[in-house]
Amino acid sequence: MSKGGVNVRFIEALSYSGANYLMKQKGENHEKRRVYFYGLQVIIGAIVKVIILFVLALVTDTLLTTFLMTLVFASLRSIAGGYHMDTFGKCLGVSISMFMVFSIIARYTYQYWNDYQILIFGVITVFFSLFSIYKWAPSDNPNRPITQPSEIKKFKRLSIIYLAICTIICFILIYTKLYMIFLSIAFGLILEIFSITPVGHTFFDFVKNSLKKRKKKRSKK
Repeated sequence: MSKGGVNVRFIEALSYSGANYLMKQKGENHEKRRVYFYGLQVIIGAIVKVIILFVLALVTDTLLTTFLMTLVFASLRSIAGGYHMDTFGKCLGVSISMFMVFSIIARYTYQYWNDYQILIFGVITVFFSLFSIYKWAPSDNPNRPITQPSEIKKFKRLSIIYLAICTIICFILIYTKLYMIFLSIAFGLILEIFSITPVGHTFFDFVKNSLKKRKKKRSKK
């Protein structure tokens, strides 16, 4: 059995036990248990993801870059939405792989960027993010559908405000030549914004389907 499978089963079992306990303690029905089960899965899954990220960041000496990138990604995702994998195992594998690759890039390549390259990269990041937010944010998912025009407008506005704040911070970092911190924030923005675009959805669908095919091949052996 793969590590991802162990993690998923462990999280599901723990979440179910917790949901069952809450339902019985409060004298509620099975529908409430389903709600508790989903909520606990999200919470416990997030804790597992943070622990794994922390360990990998320690090993690769990327604690700061990983923390900043994850913070920007997660905070913008809470208002702009984004693509969701269909299982926790896939989400864990794909998200941690992306965070670690770009954290390592930010940590170990920032000294090779010159002022002109950093400035151009910053401008491209801001315009790409603004265009994508205007066109596709918020990106809903089956667990959190956003269909009301008022809600769409609210989350789009919040996403633009968030981007404006990030833009100010990023250009202050460029001016003060804190390139490693700038790259961490910029990569966090790009990864989240990519997840709301049609190209991002196509890419993650491809990854998801490829993982499904690989799993089927292993199960036939």
